[in-house]
Amino acid sequence: MIDVKARFNTTCLDNHKYWRILIDGVEHTCSNIIFKIPVQTTQDVVWDPIRKQEVTKHHVSCLANEIIWKDDIVIVK
Repeated sequence: MIDVKARFNTTCLDNHKYWRILIDGVEHTCSNIIFKIPVQTTQDVVWDPIRKQEVTKHHVSCLANEIIWKDDIVIVK
């Protein structure tokens, strides 16, 4: 299973990649996320490289079987 966590990108500088998506702990940015499976809201502790410390963030989370990238759109199945 693939651990997926998504949250709004509050520091979006390109006015396009509005989402941060963590896939097995690796952060990416994307313009859109399409969830094809049930999700839940979670509160998670993640590393903030700017603050250089762990912080609490809220995510839309799920365990996926497949992640598909189509340009900057992520489909989670």
